[in-house]
Amino acid sequence: MKTAKSWTTRLLAAAVVVVCVAAGFVGLRVVMGYGVTFHGSFKKIQPGMSETQVVAALGTPDERSAEFRLGQRKGFEKEYAIAAESGSSYYLFWFRGIDVVYAVGFDAAGRATIKAVGGT
Repeated sequence: MKTAKSWTTRLLAAAVVVVCVAAGFVGLRVVMGYGVTFHGSFKKIQPGMSETQVVAALGTPDERSAEFRLGQRKGFEKEYAIAAESGSSYYLFWFRGIDVVYAVGFDAAGRATIKAVGGT
């Protein structure tokens, strides 16, 4: 009896650990801004989409600016170069997690020209 009880206790403890680890991973994804819904929607943004379509897919942006910027320039030089050549008049930004920035640039007609994601 003692062995069966010990085995059941260990199995129950292992199940609790597995559930806690799984919950931790899900929580971390949400806190860090990599929610499946937002990131998946961001991947679907295409050049030529209207600002209305982009906002409908991603939600209200956290910021609007004439200047392109991610969490930092170092490591994202390619994104900054593409943005400079994109002809974008303005950018919308969504901040997710501690330092993840999603950006979509638009031309004067309000059509998406570039999208980028970065952080520090």
